[in-house]
Amino acid sequence: MPCLEETDQLVQLIDQKHEVLTQLLTLSQYQLRLAGHEQYIGDLMRVLGAKQTLIERLTRIDRTMDPFRQQDPESRVWRSASERTQCSQKAKQCEVLLSELKHMEQKSTDVVSAHRDEIAKMLRDTTSSVDSASAYTDMNTPTSRGFDLTAE
Repeated sequence: MPCLEETDQLVQLIDQKHEVLTQLLTLSQYQLRLAGHEQYIGDLMRVLGAKQTLIERLTRIDRTMDPFRQQDPESRVWRSASERTQCSQKAKQCEVLLSELKHMEQKSTDVVSAHRDEIAKMLRDTTSSVDSASAYTDMNTPTSRGFDLTAE
């Protein structure tokens, strides 16, 4: 049967998870604003680096929570009914934050993909224009160089 100290640890872990998810959501919002703007690549890379650090922290928190997943929630000892309710609400908020994060990540991926496709099209168009200009130039350049092929 879980003791009060274990439940206190679970409460702390859920609080930490909520905090990290909130920070990740803030960074994801910033990432979405930067996505697709090549002039902000440096800022975007810093955001992604900060997010990676938070994701690693979230992973550690989640691993620490694993033993609690095996417990029967009804057998936990709580300091009060209100603490149990608050913890349950915060856990639900974590799920909502995680869902929002997944949605924002998808939007950010879509924006970056669209920007990538736009750049690829511009490169194809530029290459096509260069090829056309080069072909036109080649058509107007005499093919024999250095030989006089006229009859005397």
